[in-house]
Amino acid sequence: MKVYIVRHGETMVNASNKLQGRINSGLTDEGFKQCFKLREKFIDKKIDLIISSPLDRCRQTSKVLSNGQIPIIYTEKLLGRDHGEFTGMCRDSIDFKEYWNYYKNVKYQKAESVQDLYSRARDLLLELKKEYDDKNIIIVTHSGIIRVLYYYFNGIPKDGNLDEVVIENCSVYEYEV
Repeated sequence: MKVYIVRHGETMVNASNKLQGRINSGLTDEGFKQCFKLREKFIDKKIDLIISSPLDRCRQTSKVLSNGQIPIIYTEKLLGRDHGEFTGMCRDSIDFKEYWNYYKNVKYQKAESVQDLYSRARDLLLELKKEYDDKNIIIVTHSGIIRVLYYYFNGIPKDGNLDEVVIENCSVYEYEV
């Protein structure tokens, strides 16, 4: 199975440098432009299915990528990391080296732990492999899911810090599963 893991287009919350998590926001005009530009990268690729987070920003991104030609399935398993008490806070006000450290795996009052997020994303990927092994799939999701899957495929660093990779809006990560 080949997967193209895509982050949704820009939202106002992204543009304001805040933690969005499960806030349900739509794309900005710039976000839509990013999606249309990204769709061009898939024109020559055979895509069988799009699997997406159900939040509006991912739905909108998926619909642009699909262009009415590719079936879309929505699953809550692709929701971003539940930032809990950190939702809506400025990214600069949080110690991301601790927040994204796999080995420290800090348990917060409400926020989803990094190991729980990693397990959720990995388990979904393995489920998809069983069901769609011979397919080419676009997964449209959030930066946290993409981050942990990046380290699933590339290995967790010795220091456990999963904050080093930068996940831009409408970026694509391609993997063979």
